[in-house]
Amino acid sequence: MFVAPLKNNFQGSIIILIVFSVGLWACSFLFPLPLSIQPIGQEHVFYHLFFSQETPFLASQFINLFSIIIGAILVNIIAINQEITSKTNYLPAFLYILFAFSATTSRHIEPIFIANLFVLPAIYYIASAYRQDTALSAIFKAGLLLGIASFSYTYYIIIFPIAVIAIIILRSFNWREWVLLIIGLLIPVYIYMGISYLNGLGAFTIIDIFKNNMANFQKPVISEYYLVYFIITVFIIVLSIFHYVSKGFGNKIKTIKIKYVIIWLLFLSLIILFYKQTTDMILLPCIIPLSIIMGDYLSEIKQLKIANTLLFLLLCGFIIVYGHAMGAF
Repeated sequence: MFVAPLKNNFQGSIIILIVFSVGLWACSFLFPLPLSIQPIGQEHVFYHLFFSQETPFLASQFINLFSIIIGAILVNIIAINQEITSKTNYLPAFLYILFAFSATTSRHIEPIFIANLFVLPAIYYIASAYRQDTALSAIFKAGLLLGIASFSYTYYIIIFPIAVIAIIILRSFNWREWVLLIIGLLIPVYIYMGISYLNGLGAFTIIDIFKNNMANFQKPVISEYYLVYFIITVFIIVLSIFHYVSKGFGNKIKTIKIKYVIIWLLFLSLIILFYKQTTDMILLPCIIPLSIIMGDYLSEIKQLKIANTLLFLLLCGFIIVYGHAMGAF
């Protein structure tokens, strides 16, 4: 099935991923549902700024496809270059694409996809700071990118602590790195406050927006169509964590520490599930850590039958979700 070629540096793996992405993307044209009006509130600041008016269907689909493919590439670069998984493993990118297209809101421009284009480089810069003599530039860029990401998807404020956790895990204490991290996180806020003041909206409008959004704490609601997909994903991620605990996090110190960071990222991302989400995109805020952890675990399973069975079950759950989203049934 898919596991063997995607984890063994099969030359056609990239072609498989591209065909898979374009195929799922093309289905949105085969099953055209009536388009609902896109959210025009200020829930996500940059999203509201650029997409407050209804975006043409074709344009929104191209933007989604582009952001998903770039996100999948970045996920795999992080997983391989930061030594989280083997150098021949394309499963993290495959799973990122799978989770991305499982969201019914992908029919519109999804704020998370845009925000991930900033979060992923931020994670890369933080991980690259390991064992560097001078990492001031990398840490500042990580903070800046995380700050920008929260303007596209407000609830990513919750994952801000991952930068602090990563620095604690990966590096010894250096007060200048902490100061630059905070400055990087605050620069986007400062710029937005300046723009708001010049436009007569009030310099502290952004604070009110964030406060209102963070007050939307609620119990997660899962669609009946999403339930099978959700259960299988949870089952695989539990197996992945159990595998790490029982077999170890890796042979290299860097691999062990980076995996700790990714698990912390998963924990913080799970908190976002308790905020305003649609029933068919409940796992989307966790797309980055889920893709990396599950992709690494499936590639480490020695018996291909087990790995293929788990991936097949996940694909079955995905077909139910995606078919319902496209109006096929």
